[in-house]
Amino acid sequence: MPSSKVFIVGSNSAFGSRLVPSEQVDHAFGMPAGKLRHRAGIISLAYATKDENEGTLGAQAAAPLLPSGKEKGQGVDWIVAASETHHAYPSLSAILHARLGMPEACSVLDVGSGCLAIVQALAVAQALLVSGRGTRVLVASGDVHSRALRPGRAAGEFGGLFGDGASAFMLTSAKPETNRSAYRLGEFFFGCASQYAEAISVSDTGGTRLNVKFDGEALSRAAVNRMVKVLHEVERRSGLSRKEAGAFATHQPNPRLVTLLAKQLKVPASAFPPIAATSGNLGASTCGAALHAALQHSSKQPADQRKPIFMASLGPGLVFGGGWMVPA
Repeated sequence: MPSSKVFIVGSNSAFGSRLVPSEQVDHAFGMPAGKLRHRAGIISLAYATKDENEGTLGAQAAAPLLPSGKEKGQGVDWIVAASETHHAYPSLSAILHARLGMPEACSVLDVGSGCLAIVQALAVAQALLVSGRGTRVLVASGDVHSRALRPGRAAGEFGGLFGDGASAFMLTSAKPETNRSAYRLGEFFFGCASQYAEAISVSDTGGTRLNVKFDGEALSRAAVNRMVKVLHEVERRSGLSRKEAGAFATHQPNPRLVTLLAKQLKVPASAFPPIAATSGNLGASTCGAALHAALQHSSKQPADQRKPIFMASLGPGLVFGGGWMVPA
């Protein structure tokens, strides 16, 4: 296993404050009642309130990871931000820098490709730390789909799947001597299976509706098959068996596909934190929220029972990537 001297020493997630039953979303998009629940496995969706956006949710997730008082932000060299829905200036990383009251010496950077973005952000943060360009990096995501994919702008079969949320992680190159819940990052890897690019595309032509091309069946097959391949590659590169993993922090297009993924991998579905079932597909933040849930669960276990965590995600294109981490 490649040696990485980078550790996750803190994590958090945040969700839109308005929890909406999926039947209400069915009605808003003009779909039959129960479609999201029975076809996709989504019970409810987390929607942002009018006062919430990518910046507020990202800051809500990140703030608890920083020291309080006058020392807030001291020692953090970078903010690496990821979002599927923030398409404005200032960039999300700059917005988070201001909201969190970070010092000017803290650099900012935005990265990512759709739902894969948080995995790419973690990989960039790891590279910055390994190269010696800092000792602490804050990685954060924030996604608000309920405005971009609202009824009348996107069909319910697509827009109805998405919720709003954020995730945050503190990474360091200093070995955490006292943090028993820390995890050491392994290797990240990425690729692009462009033969599936036609399965999904979203563009804004300037009208009232988004131009969405969405082949649900083809995308579902491609997503599950690709994530199976990614997790096989995680096994090969890490030297760890999927049976040794305590959790799988993956993208969750919808809960039904997560169940199918678990079945194909022959691992318990309970090893996948159930983010999409109660909050919807959070885009770039789905994998991040799942990773935080996995880390939180692991922190409650005795040290000798904590297990590796496998990661896998993908986004339109079809871009994909994966990685792993082990207890420090």
